[in-house]
Amino acid sequence: MLIFLAVAFVYGLSMGRSRLVVVMLGVYFSYILTRAIPWQELTFLGIKQAPSSTSQIFVFLALILGFYFLIPHSAFRSVIKVQGRRRSGWWHALILSVLQIGLILQMIISFLSNKIVAGLSPLAQLIFSGQSAQFCWLLLPILAMMFLRTRQYDVGGE
Repeated sequence: MLIFLAVAFVYGLSMGRSRLVVVMLGVYFSYILTRAIPWQELTFLGIKQAPSSTSQIFVFLALILGFYFLIPHSAFRSVIKVQGRRRSGWWHALILSVLQIGLILQMIISFLSNKIVAGLSPLAQLIFSGQSAQFCWLLLPILAMMFLRTRQYDVGGE
C-alpha cells in the first residue's frame, strides 16, 4: 500500500493537477468508447467477434493516450481554462492521482474474464471488482474533480 501511495504521489507531482484532469477525462471517454465498440459489426475489417481482453485493454489505453493529446487542443480547452501548474496544492495532485490510478485499474480489471479476476487477491477483488467497486471508482474521481477544484482547471502548460 505504501508503494502504491508513493508511486501515486510521484505520478501526481510529475503530471500536475491540470494534466491529471485531462487524463481523467480521457479515461472516462476511452472506457465508454471501448465498451460501446460494436465489434460484431466490424466484419469489414476482418473482425468476426469481440477481441480478447488484452486487445480491448490495449484499445482502451491507446484511446487514453489519444485523448491526452487531443483534449487540450479541442473545444474542451475553452471549458477547462488553460493556465500554468501553479494554482493547486500537492495534496490535490495526490488525491487525483490515487483516484486516477485506482479508476484505471478498476477499468482494466473490468475487461478481464471472471476466471482471471477470481485469481486476484481477495483484497484486490474487494477493492476493484464488482458493481459496487465499479460505481465507487467511477463516482469518486468525479466528486474529487468537483470538490477539489480551484476557480478554474488549468490544462497543459504554458
